[in-house]
Amino acid sequence: MKSTSNKTTPFTFWFTGLSASGKTTLSERLYQDLKDLGLNNIILLDGDIFRDQIKNHNYDSFSRSEIHKKKLELASKLNSEGKIVLISGISHKKETRRMARLCIENYYEIFLSCNVQICAHRDFKNLYSRAFSGEINNFVGVNIEYEVDEDSADLTINTGEKSIEDCAQIILDNVRKVLSLDF
Repeated sequence: MKSTSNKTTPFTFWFTGLSASGKTTLSERLYQDLKDLGLNNIILLDGDIFRDQIKNHNYDSFSRSEIHKKKLELASKLNSEGKIVLISGISHKKETRRMARLCIENYYEIFLSCNVQICAHRDFKNLYSRAFSGEINNFVGVNIEYEVDEDSADLTINTGEKSIEDCAQIILDNVRKVLSLDF
């Protein structure tokens, strides 16, 4: 492990894409990879963890716009404190993602492109099968369209065609460049 200064520019790295496209897995992997490089000013805000945190503020899991607003507020606050923020998940709406770019000064979007059938196959929570059966009626990718805006993403990776190891390495290489980490 190399030791590095925590004087890196505060950044927010946002993972976007369908459920089961790899957002949580790859954001957790990036978090650990950056820690292994000696960075200690990193905060990981994962979707499920974040939703659990804000339940104390009377938001339910379907208050999407409020959840996204709170993520942006927290990321901005943490960036102002000098933190690098990794967030797995942001809105399925293009306009919300565009607004996020306006709220966060140093922002890098990693879009995980993955076919819905592959995501459904990977879904260990059975959310897709419940959405396809009609048990869940507001599931992004099945009942609600994920508004693809690949051109605005800083990095797009097809996680349906690459291994987790390959995806993690591509992400780490790009993040190291963004943060000007030359080791």
